[in-house]
Amino acid sequence: MSISSLESSQISAAGPQSEMRRVITWKDAFWITAGASPWVLFSIGAMADTLGTASVLVWAISSVIGFVQLFLYAELAGVFPNKTGGGSVYASVAWIKYSKFFAPINMGAYWFGTSTSLTVLASLCGSYIVSAFLQGTSFASFSVTLLDLSSVLPGIVFQLNATIITGILVLLFVFALQHTGILRAAKIQHIIALFALIPLVLIAIVPLFNGTINYANFTPFELKGGVDWFSKEGLTLLAGGLFIAGWSTYGAEQAVSFVSEFKDPHRDNIRAIVSTGLIAFVCYVVLPFTFLGVLGLKTLTQPDFVAGYTQQAVSDLATISFGSKAAEVVTIVLILALLLSVGTLLAVSSRTLYQGSVDGVFPKFLSRLNGHRAPVAGMWADIVVNGVLMLLGAPLFVLAAGAVSYLLSISMDLVAVRLLRSQYPTSERHFRAPDFLVNYVGPALALFNLGLILFGANTFAPNALFYGLGVLVIVVLLFVYRHYIVDRGEWPERAKRDLGVQ
Repeated sequence: MSISSLESSQISAAGPQSEMRRVITWKDAFWITAGASPWVLFSIGAMADTLGTASVLVWAISSVIGFVQLFLYAELAGVFPNKTGGGSVYASVAWIKYSKFFAPINMGAYWFGTSTSLTVLASLCGSYIVSAFLQGTSFASFSVTLLDLSSVLPGIVFQLNATIITGILVLLFVFALQHTGILRAAKIQHIIALFALIPLVLIAIVPLFNGTINYANFTPFELKGGVDWFSKEGLTLLAGGLFIAGWSTYGAEQAVSFVSEFKDPHRDNIRAIVSTGLIAFVCYVVLPFTFLGVLGLKTLTQPDFVAGYTQQAVSDLATISFGSKAAEVVTIVLILALLLSVGTLLAVSSRTLYQGSVDGVFPKFLSRLNGHRAPVAGMWADIVVNGVLMLLGAPLFVLAAGAVSYLLSISMDLVAVRLLRSQYPTSERHFRAPDFLVNYVGPALALFNLGLILFGANTFAPNALFYGLGVLVIVVLLFVYRHYIVDRGEWPERAKRDLGVQ
């Protein structure tokens, strides 16, 4: 396998367009990816329980890292305006020069990391809906075990209950909203975002100005249990915290998933990612600070809040800031925030599957678009995979594998920006990141994120690293089937053109 230049393979702005339609602007992409901002709500408790009061510092550090990385993603996607999907789609062009197996590792790791987030948030949304509107009904108490494999595989039990059914219905509802095309999906996300993000931003910001922050809640400012910051245990805790936080705070990079659908990718690309990154940065920094400052560590480490069930804590915060009436709408706001996030993840994940299929990496059927140019095959694949994971109860080892996969793909993406600079120095770029970011900061952050995987993943779950590697083995096997059996060792014609492979 060899790689020709990007100029000859025409993957600059002047090259062939993808099958996606250029119908949206950066504003539409902002609303589509606005679902990245509320993710922090559902991890604040887990972080506080892991790190103690020091969790707010870890959130801030991780948020800064995530924001800096966005400028590298803007350049990465700007070189390939005819492609769609997450950053790993673009990064694969650089990595495939060294081995064709890097492409499935990069794309597959990104997709699985994104898809497991979809499982968690859809399940939470289903739980909130059941508790808010169906509590006390026979449906709410419904539960049946479909298949118990725990005697052979510990912890593996396929179970169907009201929360899982509702979570799957949430996925189908979001599919119905998105299958009519990206432009209509953006308009719907816009409406949902207004009713979800504005209340959450107000809940986060108002306590900073009305005197309800109790700064005594930040003392003693230390790692959980008074562990020394620079001891082996302390550094491991910090690595684990940054590992968990990165799964949320790096999420604004998903704005680059829609470059092939921008009317003006030269302008829209950088505006979409920076605007998404700014609102996400505010949420990731201010929300953990406000929750700890107003409610205190004891509230944040309650079992329900640690597990992601945030209604009571958010209601308490809203009541303190706005009065008892505000608490009545909190559950609705949280459900809308979760719907917003599910919409973001389904749009990004399905496009990654679509482009990976077009490039000859994922199964062939995933390259199908409907009449509205929506990646329906990828959307259905996401629904099926996430439905199965929900039936499993989204076990911790699956979530751990997702987090490992996601940070691995981020690391590969950051290095790819520098590789592409050296491989194709004359190719047009819609945005050019500062040289010091590309040459030094990007590779350094890639090593940093790999370090978080190696030293922090097992804080999230025992053997998390091995679960993540297991996912990559499965992805590579799928690629081997597609490339060597279905395609007989030949890349699809579009892959030859877009990836520059022969």
